[in-house]
Amino acid sequence: MQVNYASPGRVRRDVASLIKPPNREPVSKSARRLLHVEKGGAMVPWDGDLVPYMHEPMDCLKSRRYSAVIFAGPARTSKTVSLIDGWICDTIVNNPSDFLLVQISQEKAAEYSKKRLGREFNASPEIQAALSPRAHDNNVHDKVFKAGNFLKIGWPSKTIFASSDWKYVALTDYDRIPANVDSEGSAFGLASKRTQTFMSSGMTLAESSPGYPITDPTYRPATIHEAPPTDGILALYNQGDRRLFFWQCPECGDWFEPDFPLLQWDRDLADPALASKEVFMCCPHCGTLHSEHKRMSGGESLKMTLNQSGLWIPEGCKADQNRVITGVRRDTRIASFWQKGPTAAFQTWNELVYKYLSALEKYEQTGDLTNLQTTVNTDQGKPFTPPRKGDQSVQKLMDRRTDLGVRVVPEWARFLTAAVDVQAGAKTSRWDVMVLAWGPDLEHQVIDRFKIEKSKRIDPENPDKFVRVNPATHLEDWDLVTEKVIKKTYELDDGSQRRMPILLTACDSGGEDGVTDNAYAFYRLLKKQGLHRKFMLIKGQGVGPVIKETFPDNTKRSDRKARAFGDVPVQQLNTDRIKDTVSNAIDRETPGRRYCWFPDWLPESFFDELMAEERQASGKWEKISTRNETLDLFVYNWSAIYKLKADQIVDWDNPPLWAVPISESSELVTSDGEEVALPKRRRRRSSL
Repeated sequence: MQVNYASPGRVRRDVASLIKPPNREPVSKSARRLLHVEKGGAMVPWDGDLVPYMHEPMDCLKSRRYSAVIFAGPARTSKTVSLIDGWICDTIVNNPSDFLLVQISQEKAAEYSKKRLGREFNASPEIQAALSPRAHDNNVHDKVFKAGNFLKIGWPSKTIFASSDWKYVALTDYDRIPANVDSEGSAFGLASKRTQTFMSSGMTLAESSPGYPITDPTYRPATIHEAPPTDGILALYNQGDRRLFFWQCPECGDWFEPDFPLLQWDRDLADPALASKEVFMCCPHCGTLHSEHKRMSGGESLKMTLNQSGLWIPEGCKADQNRVITGVRRDTRIASFWQKGPTAAFQTWNELVYKYLSALEKYEQTGDLTNLQTTVNTDQGKPFTPPRKGDQSVQKLMDRRTDLGVRVVPEWARFLTAAVDVQAGAKTSRWDVMVLAWGPDLEHQVIDRFKIEKSKRIDPENPDKFVRVNPATHLEDWDLVTEKVIKKTYELDDGSQRRMPILLTACDSGGEDGVTDNAYAFYRLLKKQGLHRKFMLIKGQGVGPVIKETFPDNTKRSDRKARAFGDVPVQQLNTDRIKDTVSNAIDRETPGRRYCWFPDWLPESFFDELMAEERQASGKWEKISTRNETLDLFVYNWSAIYKLKADQIVDWDNPPLWAVPISESSELVTSDGEEVALPKRRRRRSSL
């Protein structure tokens, strides 16, 4: 029987690596040899020439000057592959050490291990040689190597971070990790504690696209290097030396940061696909327009050439035309980098602009900010703040007031809507009303704004006067809404004495006790009178679709004060989203799609109420002034638009019958209430 004995020479060679000093090779250099990435279904060596902006952040990972590296940037920059995967490969081969990688979830950690790291390890002979030959040392979340070093692929939880020391910790997609991990604190704070034992040789890395909104949109950074106030990756970036990636203009030689606001395209083209066909980068110093794909003297494109010659410049420093950086950088142990979208190697300027314009178009049409936030965060690499209504001052809106006549309908109008807001209080109870005229592309004009305060009930203490309306206690007072709103008509501004009726009235159904009951009862009365199609009840909420029809029924509940039998339709509104639409409409400064016209008889209080709320970073609107009735009335009028589906009209030359031009409308009446006869058209005889 033959016995195989271990070879002392082989054992000696295997353990020699344990006492070998670490290889000081820069990560950006070792990654070219060790790191393989997927391309066209095959694993190919990582090409550092494609992403030269990643070299400096990668090399900082082995610097003892820093205890942490922070990288904020857009998608398609190779930040995860270069920083995370490249660093792991370098650690396994050049400096065997315990390494913790934290993904955003357990599921993503398993996927990352199998699809990314597993394939990269299999493609690299040096890493294959470093893997432990024991099968149980190589599983999905835990990998042990011959040198004894341990790679943990985990997820954010206190058990992952607790009671373990790691020389290196990497946090990927940081802004998608919970801000407070199991009530223990931030992931970065927990991670940096794990490396503290190793003193200057320990390192914590966090990389991500920005994902948190700006908390104070009015804040103005002291320098261009400072990120606006926000949470997540950019909050960590502000703690570091704040490096931005600069290009040197080929024309004037000055340095500038290529950011999205410097991109130029044909802004007169409404189609995002057409507008984004030709995009240029404007040098802020000399005004030269640079084409991304222009071929430079070396044969490379302008973008590739400028990326290769670009510099990371920290706050407090500047570069001269000879590429010499001077100045005093921030004194910090964190190397922080912030890259913007135009320099990303794997996305074009055309794609950047197209995605932005498409998202902006959707926002203008629907008030939905989701796509706009996504492209700003992941494509531009910047924190998001919604378009702010507060950017329009009351004075600016007042300056837009125009002589449009008094309570007359413009000739371009197609239909009218009205909004009714119920106000409570013993001395302030009333209905606030606003009427809007709507034209093609939902251009609109304020036609009327008034209050219904006095009822038809005689004041017992003064028979010559009437008592104040009370929507909560007196159902008969609601008849005034029928008389003064639903059946009201407005004269056309053409001298013909023709009048246009209100197509649809939206009325608030909430308020103090009794209002909802009376609102439902009023709708039932309108239904008996055949007027219910000209009236709708609404109820605001902060979530859900823009508008949703419901039929409240609480007959089986004893805890509800209002009596609802499932027979009255109530439109539930996402008021925050509709307020976004209102804000966007009034922010438009030139006539056109969704532009709002203000007549010159509107008082200043109208505009104060319109500007009484401000959108918060969370997307919620909050009062900054006590009186906001006008803003609410705009929201209710827009809810009528959504109910009518007027926002979905594509061809205003062929609209529904209720939205035809005045010259074709059958809804007009004369001053005495008679319907206006349409011009008779001569009948054409057939030639057959």
